[in-house]
Parts: sequence; structure tokens; C-alpha cells
Amino acid sequence: MFTLTGATKMTNRAALWYVPFSLKDVDNVTEVPPIKYASPEQEEEGKKRYEAQKMERLETKERNGELLMPVSAPEPYTVGFSQSSLIHLVGPSDCTLHGFVHGGVTMKLMDEVAGIVAARHCKTNIVTASVDAINFHRKIMKGCVVTVSGRTTFASNKSMEIEVFVDADPLIEAEKGKYRAVTAFFTYISLDKQGKPLPIPPMKVGTIEI
Repeated sequence: MFTLTGATKMTNRAALWYVPFSLKDVDNVTEVPPIKYASPEQEEEGKKRYEAQKMERLETKERNGELLMPVSAPEPYTVGFSQSSLIHLVGPSDCTLHGFVHGGVTMKLMDEVAGIVAARHCKTNIVTASVDAINFHRKIMKGCVVTVSGRTTFASNKSMEIEVFVDADPLIEAEKGKYRAVTAFFTYISLDKQGKPLPIPPMKVGTIEI
């Protein structure tokens, strides 16, 4: 039983990067108005973070051709054993006024898939520990069928890393073809019934599944 103490503590922290679009033409990226920095040092730190995330996005795009292929009769604790997918039809309630998906909707689906992967690997209670940069490469429009796929990429004694892809397939404009829309890495930990960390089962590494 939990007792309310009135104490406040930080539970989550994140850095978010946004891109402004024209209200009349959502395909047109507009300029960000300049801001006044508290100091030159603050501006320099911001530029470093900006360049770092740009480089990471470029590196991520190089992996965008990878697909998760089903594995026949995979062994427990291999990549293929726990890899999972979720299919979702994008409806009006998922979208902004301009008809493309809210980022939060996509992130929720990605976290659900990552959680399924972690649960299949650990067979215990699992929770999200952190999320590496979620890269939104392309917009997902209303009417698309999205396939959210995840796989384990690394497991230590205390945590496991899960890579998640989001592929969008336009139903109405099928000629555009399926495309990779979002990618991210999630870190999960395993907990016992008392909420204490449990060891993560080691992965059986192979070269065929990835």
C-alpha cells in the first residue's frame, strides 16, 4: 500500500526537436524565429546538441532499408523469438487537423511493441527505462496502414535494448508505396513482484536472424 507524502520528485526528462510547417501548406517547412539566449555559452551548447542530433538522424537513415523478416521455429532468447509487430489503421482520432498522425500516437504504438518484445524475452514484469532519439523521418497521413516492428538488439545483466521501426503503407495513394517513417531505440528493465530489478536473460546471438 502506498502512502502519499506530498514530496515531489522528477520522473521523466526529455529534449524535443520540432519542425515548423506552414498552416496553408503542410509540406512547406518554414523558418524558426530567432530566440534570445541567456548567454553565448547557452547558444553554443544548443548548437552542439543540434549538430549531434542531425548527425544521428543521418546515421539512422542509413539503416532505414532494413526489414524484420519472420523466423521459422526460433530458439528462445534469440532475436527472432521475441521480435514482434503490430498493425494499425490510422484514423481521424489519431491525426492533427491537417490529417497526419500525432507524434504521441506513434510513440505509444512503438512503446507497446517494444514492451511486447521485452516481455517475450524476459517472461516477467517489464518497464520502460529510457528511449533513445525517436526519429520521425516522414509524416504518416490519415488512411495509412502502419506496421510497427521491434527486435532485441542488445541485453546486459540489468537492461535490454530494443530497436523499433514504423513503416507506413498509404491505402488511398498506393502508388507511393510503403516507406520507413519512424525509428527509435527503447531500453527496458525487468522487475519482480516487489518492483525490484531482475537479471535480464542473456541473448543467444546468431547471424541469420538480423
